[in-house]
Amino acid sequence: METIVVLAAHGAPATDCPRRKIGMLMALESMRGLTRRFGFLRARQEALDIEVRNWKRTADNDPYKRGVDELAQRITAQTGYAVIAGYNEFCTPAISLAIDEAVAREPAKVIVATTMTTRGGEHAEIEIREIVEAAQMRHPGVRICYAWPFDPDRVAQLFADEIKKFCLHLAD
Repeated sequence: METIVVLAAHGAPATDCPRRKIGMLMALESMRGLTRRFGFLRARQEALDIEVRNWKRTADNDPYKRGVDELAQRITAQTGYAVIAGYNEFCTPAISLAIDEAVAREPAKVIVATTMTTRGGEHAEIEIREIVEAAQMRHPGVRICYAWPFDPDRVAQLFADEIKKFCLHLAD
């Protein structure tokens, strides 16, 4: 297998996951300085992260994941590349684990592309890049590339085409 794509998506909590768990997880994540200093807070954050990510998913309780899986299938159909979805938060597999899964299939290269299309977001600009760099260190024998940033003119064209399609639909 020559190339495998990891589709790096944001992730969303399952709709039936208790909101208090998600709220506590997000609160702990917002206090990174404290969770680094106090092991019990970090342990609680890690336990909640695992619980929320591994919450049982169905098409009904996680329409976002269903949408990402559908996008991955369409990318495979259009490129011929195997696509593995990975998630920045709230869902499994984590992006790093999706990259590891791709590498385990022994491709010549792994391309990581994100569903987050605009510049300036911490996830796409910093976090995913760091995940890719760490994966490259773990797997020096495989070329791992982060396909980022996207060409803003091409992203704008995608949006413009969709907007025009809806405008035509409204005119009918």
